[in-house]
Amino acid sequence: MNARTNIALLANSSSPLHPLQELLAVAGYQCNVFHAGRDLIQGLGHDTYEMLLIDRELADISAIDVIRTVRAVRNRDVPIVIFASENNDDDLVEALDAGADDYVLRPLAARVLLARIAALRRRMSGTRLRGAMPLRAGPYELSNPGRYATLNGGRIPMTPKEFDLAMLMFANAGRILASRRIEHTIWGHDLPPYSRALAGLVSRMRRTLNLCAENGVTVSVVYAQGYRLDILDQAARHELSAAARAASASSTPARMFKLLS
Repeated sequence: MNARTNIALLANSSSPLHPLQELLAVAGYQCNVFHAGRDLIQGLGHDTYEMLLIDRELADISAIDVIRTVRAVRNRDVPIVIFASENNDDDLVEALDAGADDYVLRPLAARVLLARIAALRRRMSGTRLRGAMPLRAGPYELSNPGRYATLNGGRIPMTPKEFDLAMLMFANAGRILASRRIEHTIWGHDLPPYSRALAGLVSRMRRTLNLCAENGVTVSVVYAQGYRLDILDQAARHELSAAARAASASSTPARMFKLLS
């Protein structure tokens, strides 16, 4: 069933990940191995892969740079799995923020790895199949095929995870989305305790889209639960905008005092 599923494995020639090629072949996948990050990036210009498996320790360029390059200029949708030998929260957050979809510690049991690959493929297939029609809310429009947003007709480029988060939150406007649900939708698993990756992603999405009362869409933190995106009616929009302007005006003298003191 996976005969046509093409997977690329990027790992040093001495990496312990090389037996993966045989494991994936037995499971019905086709796996091409690259020993250098630059070779993989060039290879993506000629061949199509449904998943990238990347070792954290590379010889020529960093795995993070490979991910960022793939997301920026090659393929914004292909699932990317990073393999690491150490459990480091900073490395995990950096990889996820760069655009990785999963972060796997090795060694890992073969059946667990295959299950995670299959689950990631199902999740990404579901994402691709969810309606080709744009999602509209107020002055915003999210284009799923193109994976970009527009505000009042002006195009806004977004990172893959910013777009995925926006699609999830706009599709569930007015509902509280539990942090764990968001993590599983965006990353495919729970993030480490005390991780700031989700809060950082929400903040960046809010900033990228300029979500605010004046534009009719806000995002709120719901304490101990998660996040909620609200689409404001005209009355609420004017009320919140006026309150924000009043708060800004009242704080101006205090800011000036600090500058002058």
